[in-house]
Amino acid sequence: MKSLLFFLTFISSFIANAAVLNLGCVTEIPTTSMIAETYNGVVDFQLIHHNGVKFMPIYNGVVTPNDLGTLSDRASLLADLGDYLQFKMPSEACQVNGVLFNCFGSSPKEMIGGHIVRLWAAYSSQYDEESFAGVFSYITTNLAIEVDGQSIYLPMKYSQSECYKDFSKNKNLKKLIR
Repeated sequence: MKSLLFFLTFISSFIANAAVLNLGCVTEIPTTSMIAETYNGVVDFQLIHHNGVKFMPIYNGVVTPNDLGTLSDRASLLADLGDYLQFKMPSEACQVNGVLFNCFGSSPKEMIGGHIVRLWAAYSSQYDEESFAGVFSYITTNLAIEVDGQSIYLPMKYSQSECYKDFSKNKNLKKLIR
């Protein structure tokens, strides 16, 4: 009986966590912000490029000279989508643990900048980097979208201090980025 009670408590806390995502990651001087807030069972994802599409992140990883053409094509395609993107996904498609989240599913297709676009995944990760200057903690967010049938990832790396749980309660941050 005790095991069953523990199991039910564990499952109910997981389900409660899965239903609410309220995270905002904002660089110190706003460059690109990612906001994920749950309203009435729907997670609203917003990606804001404060300085326009010429300064939006389009790739995360090692780049070789052979990649330059592909990156240029991707940059042009993403520039068509504009400096503000918003997608919605049912909250039951998400799992949440603090600043970490995994959302897999499919948002409705929509026309943005002349392209058919949909969000099919959103997730974050957390890690530490150690250097001679010390240990630095980071959170990465990633929105995986499909644009005209092509999968594209929208990554962003934030210092851990730039991501805020309960973002919607922080009125100063909301004013800063909106």
